[in-house]
Amino acid sequence: MAGSALQFALQKLDSLLVNEQQLLRGVDTGVKDIRDELECIKSFLREADAREDRDGMRTWVNQVREIAYDIEDVLDEFVLHFNRPHGHGFSGFLHRGIHYIKHLGTHHRIASAIQEIKKQVHNISQRKDMYTIKFIDNGTSNATTDRLHDRHMAALFIEEAELVGIEKPKEELIGWLVKGESQLKVISVVGMGGLGKTTLVRKVYDHERVKGWFSCHAWITVTQLFTIDELLRSILNQFYRERNEIFPGRIDAMEGIQLIETLRHFLRDRRYVVVLDDLWHIQEWDYLKYALPVNNCGSRVLVTTRIRDVGLSCLETCGHVCNLQPLPPAKAWSLFCKKAFRSIPGGTCPPELEDISHDIVSICDGLPLAIVAIAGLLSKKESSVLEWRTLLDNLHAELANNPKLEPIKRILLLSYNDLPHFLKSCFLYFSIFPKDYPVKRITLIRLWIAEGFIESEKGETMEQVAVDYLNDLIDRNMVQVAEHYDYGRVRSCRVHDLIYETILLKSKEENFSMSLVRKKTHMHGRIRRLSIHNAGEDVLQNTSLSHLRALFMFGVNALSASSMGNLFYSFRLLKVLDLEGAPIERFPIEFGKLLHLRYLSLRNTRINKLSKSLGKLENLETLDLKGTYVSELPTKILKLQSLRHLLAYHYYTGRHPPFYHTNGVKVPQGIGRLRDLQKLTYIEANQDSGIVRELGYLTQLRRLGIVKLRKEDGVNLCASIERMNNLRSISVTSIGMDEVLDLQYLKSPPSDLQRLYLRGPLETLPNWISTLQNLVRMRLRWSKLKEDSLRVLQVLPNLVELTLIRAYDGVQLYYQKGGFQKLKILDLEQLDNLNYVMLDGAMPNLQKMYIRQCVQLKAVPLGIEQLVNLKELHLFDMPEVFVQNLRRHEGADRPKVNHIPIVRSYDHEDRVYEEL
Repeated sequence: MAGSALQFALQKLDSLLVNEQQLLRGVDTGVKDIRDELECIKSFLREADAREDRDGMRTWVNQVREIAYDIEDVLDEFVLHFNRPHGHGFSGFLHRGIHYIKHLGTHHRIASAIQEIKKQVHNISQRKDMYTIKFIDNGTSNATTDRLHDRHMAALFIEEAELVGIEKPKEELIGWLVKGESQLKVISVVGMGGLGKTTLVRKVYDHERVKGWFSCHAWITVTQLFTIDELLRSILNQFYRERNEIFPGRIDAMEGIQLIETLRHFLRDRRYVVVLDDLWHIQEWDYLKYALPVNNCGSRVLVTTRIRDVGLSCLETCGHVCNLQPLPPAKAWSLFCKKAFRSIPGGTCPPELEDISHDIVSICDGLPLAIVAIAGLLSKKESSVLEWRTLLDNLHAELANNPKLEPIKRILLLSYNDLPHFLKSCFLYFSIFPKDYPVKRITLIRLWIAEGFIESEKGETMEQVAVDYLNDLIDRNMVQVAEHYDYGRVRSCRVHDLIYETILLKSKEENFSMSLVRKKTHMHGRIRRLSIHNAGEDVLQNTSLSHLRALFMFGVNALSASSMGNLFYSFRLLKVLDLEGAPIERFPIEFGKLLHLRYLSLRNTRINKLSKSLGKLENLETLDLKGTYVSELPTKILKLQSLRHLLAYHYYTGRHPPFYHTNGVKVPQGIGRLRDLQKLTYIEANQDSGIVRELGYLTQLRRLGIVKLRKEDGVNLCASIERMNNLRSISVTSIGMDEVLDLQYLKSPPSDLQRLYLRGPLETLPNWISTLQNLVRMRLRWSKLKEDSLRVLQVLPNLVELTLIRAYDGVQLYYQKGGFQKLKILDLEQLDNLNYVMLDGAMPNLQKMYIRQCVQLKAVPLGIEQLVNLKELHLFDMPEVFVQNLRRHEGADRPKVNHIPIVRSYDHEDRVYEEL
């Protein structure tokens, strides 16, 4: 990880030497000397960084890292004081002279700091010669640069530990859940860490038979920081959300007995399943059990724990214990080969590696997490017996003394040490977030870029490189996919519990980040990144954080407006500030002092207006105002020439959303000057036609959202879109339900467009849509299209998701054979005239179908019985006669849907659903 800090310091030095020589004023020689010394250290460090646990090397690496941090601080402080525009000519010269004299004391202080750093760097450079490390030419450098290799998309979404060895316990658990006595039953899955308890139970929990059998489902990861009240609220929240019901605000104010009584009342006559994942203490169960009524409805509780006594104690009088065992040798070997030899057809082990591979599998002792981690590490290395034997020797020493959790952590540290330098900081960033926290993919990418972790490459944006970094971490089995879109892209990710604990230890050791949880903790040393979890307002008072580079707050009570002034004055070197959900109502003028800020999230705060001080944040790359009430962006925003991602909108959240479901913002004239913008959502187009024309200058845009578009602006919008060759997603909403979206003028749409969202009347479906070969998701709302106008969509080769909301006025929808070959999700809503849907062999891969408020629909789609891959059919507010025909034992159309595991009818008015 020191390599990342050093590389960034070198980049800073290069920038200062090349672009800011006029500011150095006598200290440039010192800066150049530092740069030369660091460059000599750099190549040595990259090898030493991976072996820092040997022979005192860790101390040396830590010293290099801290020096790199100090260099960054000093240079940023220098730029903060001296890199200010002063104009040109004599006037500019005069202003520069006055500014130099005014800050002469600061100048000398910084010069002295640079000289002190120069001495330290020289000493460290000399000390490195004391260490001798024998480096084997193992091709690591080639592996490091070869990030971009063929990845099968499906591999990103499979948890490897579930691929082998769980078939028998999975079927056993499913049987215990859906069969047997009607009384409440507790099932405990017991085993040491790394055996795959969570993976097994998640697979069971998500199984079709389990999902369809229970009416209420809740999954709780029991961290050691939770309170019982929080756990009970989380269970209730999941039950309400699953039933599409609004979570009552009064529950947030409840405690203890009130929460227990509320949960018991909610579950009184319902068949529920609750998973308590990673339970550590029986006292927690002794409290929770009173909230789960014994209602004789066939309810079940699933517990996973590493402690056998806890698992047995939860059973009391009725239940089962599943003692999860390590994988038998054959299963362990199969799992190892699948991961270690993924690039070889059939995952076959080469003959020359069989002996060494069997030795490695034997040492892993059937622990799936250890097998996956080691195999993932080896898959990145050259397939040589010598290289694998070296790794085996290290593993032997780590595993010999303790076969439980600690060796797994050490194995995972081997995976960490094997990471190229540019991935280590990215991986450690997960230490900032709470345990089991699903981190949005796009958020992670923006944060990595803001921190300077991404090394841009020729022909690629930093965002593209960051995606490759994340894919590499997933590929190495160090990061898991938490959620993905149906069209394949990763939506959020997390790290396994054991890996998370390892990251926390490594993060502390590397002085990478610190977390404050619930209450104030004594902080010492130079803290670089700080995350605050559910702490009070005074947690940062009387604390020196002058070296802080990133601040995150999880929990609404972490910050108050009154405490901002002094805090942000001391955060002058801050790059990342995430205040999502903080109880602030105004844009603090103090933000204008954060001149190095690159990432600012005010998401879901109460802010409704931005201050002019925003214009001082000239390094800002991401401004996230989603969920705020900001309706207009100030002219000063045009000063933010580094801005790449601008999110400013909020959704209507009531029960009956109006036509303007998304509220955007007004932008100033000149928005086209922000040439680096990649995401712009959502802007109001009705204020001025010039705004729509200016969008054509934003040629780097990958996502664009526009609301309130007028018909006469269609031609200008099409002209602008034609210039956006990088566009991947576009959303357009007309100014009203009677205002036509006139988008026929787009002759050459962006070839890589993947997502298209149109809200508003269409006289006809634009012809250019048929050319979108890469389109995966499409939503049409209020289109009011006529008969046969949707046929063009059937030939789109990669369309995965299609949503039609008031989009079609015809009586019949006919999808011909061979159409929609890759469609997985079909959503039909409020098609008021629709009588029949005929599939005729179309949509062979459809998995989910939603039919909502299509009141004239006479029957389920003709040919639905041919959809052998259809797993879910959801009906919302459909006529009673329609629903009646699908009920078991009595419905005339029931035989047509018997092959579908989940068939449900929802009543939005009463917020209930019925299993059909």
